[in-house]
Amino acid sequence: MKKIYINGRFLTQKTTGVQRYAEEIVKALDSQISDKKNYKWILLVPKNIIRNLNLENIEVKKVGYLKGHLWEQIELPFYSKDGILLNFCGCAPILKKNQMTTIHDAAVCVMPESFSFLFRSWYKLMFYVVGKQAKKIFTVSEFSKKELNKYFNIPLEKIEITYNGINHMSYINPNDNIFYKYSIEKNNYILAVSSLNPSKNFKLILKTAKVLPEYNFIIAGGTNSTVFKEQGFEITSNVKFIGYVNDEELVALYKYASCFVYPSIYEGFGIPPLEAMYFNCPVIVSDIVVFHEIIGNHALYCDINDEDILAKQIKKINVLETENNKKYVLEKFNWQIAAKKILNNIL
Repeated sequence: MKKIYINGRFLTQKTTGVQRYAEEIVKALDSQISDKKNYKWILLVPKNIIRNLNLENIEVKKVGYLKGHLWEQIELPFYSKDGILLNFCGCAPILKKNQMTTIHDAAVCVMPESFSFLFRSWYKLMFYVVGKQAKKIFTVSEFSKKELNKYFNIPLEKIEITYNGINHMSYINPNDNIFYKYSIEKNNYILAVSSLNPSKNFKLILKTAKVLPEYNFIIAGGTNSTVFKEQGFEITSNVKFIGYVNDEELVALYKYASCFVYPSIYEGFGIPPLEAMYFNCPVIVSDIVVFHEIIGNHALYCDINDEDILAKQIKKINVLETENNKKYVLEKFNWQIAAKKILNNIL
């Protein structure tokens, strides 16, 4: 019986973009392999996982004594030595040859200032080695496919595109308590989901809020107003930071936002704008190549350096057609489709 192992380190981490991809791909694979009797599927996880996926056809097995990169690089290859290993969060053991890996983007090369020297050096080495050794590399857009070829010299024919899905939005129930918790008025705020990573271009949102004092801006995610104040950014009274929110709270925010703003400088895909579009929320994104590929004419675009242009686009949100956004994202971006592509490359 052929053994197929999955790197489950992502279950020790908070859910952001790459962890979302891993979780949903694993669940989609679990639903598609019930008739694959000649294969044994095993999700290998460290002992410090913080959540479970309730899988039916994939065995979950806790192995090893280490954590983090050490577990992944030292113990994971040993426990997966008699089968192929699937890695869905970019990270993969460099000593393992029989594996397939998803590399989401080339941000460590394009925006080195977003990462520490040790972080970017390790990831560059890992992606280069894994790109050479792995049987197949998956990525999340045509744009990222070209980036991986350019920066890590991975042959284009070795890279398969598996778009992120958006259908996970359909089974998340909104938690409206978020509005009472932070005194947010429904249908009267501009929503942004951001982090401290410079690639997210958070400073443009702050500058735009200053240009538009009559609009309320709600900032969700791993942001902290104190950090930005220390960096010299002005936080105006119409900006409210609410920090990390769970899926249920985020869905509620999407549903009642006047519009969603995502002015990233660099993305391999970008899930949040599509999540907002699922709820027919008007979306404004930065004018970069990947968003034209993924979103097309279903959003308004802004310059990554010009707060006046973003302000003008916010004022134009009422002219943006959003009625068909949900249908568009569900038809094109589906975790089952992505998992099927991966499955076809394994079996």
